[in-house]
Amino acid sequence: MPRLTADRTPSVQLSLLDAASSTDVAALRELVRRNAPNTPGIYRMRGARGDVLYVGKSRQIRTRLLSYFRLPWPAHRHARLVREAAHIEWEEAPSEFAALLRETRLIRAHLPPYNRKGARPLDRWWVILVDGGDVPRLRVQRASATLDRRQSRGTVVIGPFAQRAPLVSAVRVLNDALGLRDCPDRTPMVLRDAGDLFANDPRLARTPGCHRYETRRCLGPCIAACSHTEYRVQLRRAQAFLDGATDAPRSDLARDMAMASAQLLFERAGWLRDRLTALETLEAQLLRVREALQRPSFAYRVPSRAGADRIYLVRDGRVIADAALDDAEAMDALLAREAEPVVRATALTVDALEELTLLEHWFRTRAEEQTRTAPTVRELLVRRVP
Repeated sequence: MPRLTADRTPSVQLSLLDAASSTDVAALRELVRRNAPNTPGIYRMRGARGDVLYVGKSRQIRTRLLSYFRLPWPAHRHARLVREAAHIEWEEAPSEFAALLRETRLIRAHLPPYNRKGARPLDRWWVILVDGGDVPRLRVQRASATLDRRQSRGTVVIGPFAQRAPLVSAVRVLNDALGLRDCPDRTPMVLRDAGDLFANDPRLARTPGCHRYETRRCLGPCIAACSHTEYRVQLRRAQAFLDGATDAPRSDLARDMAMASAQLLFERAGWLRDRLTALETLEAQLLRVREALQRPSFAYRVPSRAGADRIYLVRDGRVIADAALDDAEAMDALLAREAEPVVRATALTVDALEELTLLEHWFRTRAEEQTRTAPTVRELLVRRVP
């Protein structure tokens, strides 16, 4: 028999323990066929130890789940998934949007191995990451790579951006201007204040991992040439530039280019001009990102499959609250949340990126849904929506 499992919303779990061991897959398919509803919702597949292998959503849960059992095995990865799963559980959702939002949050919470192979909207975007650790570095990577379990919760995400090449050029210039490292993670770091016994012994001098320190484009954290504080000061300057709080790296390059021109060093001036152009291109992209982060702040009314419509409050690309129209207490809480002061975001956290791309993809592919939005909840309540 299906078993109820504890969760935020009612869910149903089917287990291979309910079936005879010789017919596990067939029995699980039959349990899905008899018990799964053909309504919008999400489903989870768990391994024998309870670990979440996959999270999915569908407008018709039963139809979607049964399709997994028809896939060719072992060629298709979802056919292999079914044979790894010991439990299947699902939750019904009031709408497709609610199911998609719940799926996104569950994927981020559990980071299932089968989901990380296909991050869907995240695969379309690139981001700049300011990662954690004692000697952080700026890196450019696909937005979907932020699903990596090794990613620190304190990692800051700048983006998303549509193109990689301009980001790589601009980050290289920014690293050179501020002396930040761009070496691989496997390169050992030895800061001056890290207690290295050999840091001051010229006979045991460390060799830089690349030429950037010798050409004065890196502070040299790999050879104890800088302290933790010195490196962090430059990292904060980079973050301030990325956040739009300062344009010092760009203005410094502009000054150096003007000096080179005045000294008739035209080759150097041309080299500096190219680097300045890369930073100016990045600044323009960052401005568009900041504007985009501030734009998706609105109220969205979604018809429910059963019951009253649901109102979602979106701030800076994230759903921060929602309530059913027939729930007076929840609606009062929603209006109170909307009245709270808004702190505009200049950068994203890893956790926020998925919802921003979810909303972008949802409204880009369903333009008619924009007619169900309004700047505020109160405006949405008095507006006639289709």
